[in-house]
Amino acid sequence: MFLLEPNIVERLREVLPAWEVMGFSTGKGNRDAAALVSVMFAAGALADVKEGAVGLSPGWSVLLSVKRGPAAAALLDTAIGTVIERLHNWAPGAAGGRNWGALKLARFTAPDFPDSGLIGIDLLFSTTGRYHGQA
Repeated sequence: MFLLEPNIVERLREVLPAWEVMGFSTGKGNRDAAALVSVMFAAGALADVKEGAVGLSPGWSVLLSVKRGPAAAALLDTAIGTVIERLHNWAPGAAGGRNWGALKLARFTAPDFPDSGLIGIDLLFSTTGRYHGQA
């Protein structure tokens, strides 16, 4: 499940060259970029439970944050559209030994930034993968 993170990060880096795109578990370095995308596991649910298997539905947060300023709103608006176009209904395929279904935008919220001079949006995408237990 956590091996989805690098796939999502790379997919977003391809289309957001002006942004610093970092995974929460894989990203190293400065997170003070003027335009930052943070990708992280943020939620989970059971998609279904059957006798021999369980479907997990992880939620992946794509947090867009920019420093306040005259260009901030336009930069965010453009990035929101780009992220949704790039991830919604994209099937990441195999990662971590199992196939994952298409990502779906599940919700979006305003992030809780203390008065830090940042604005942004948190987009949550969900997918589903099957784990097999005892038969």
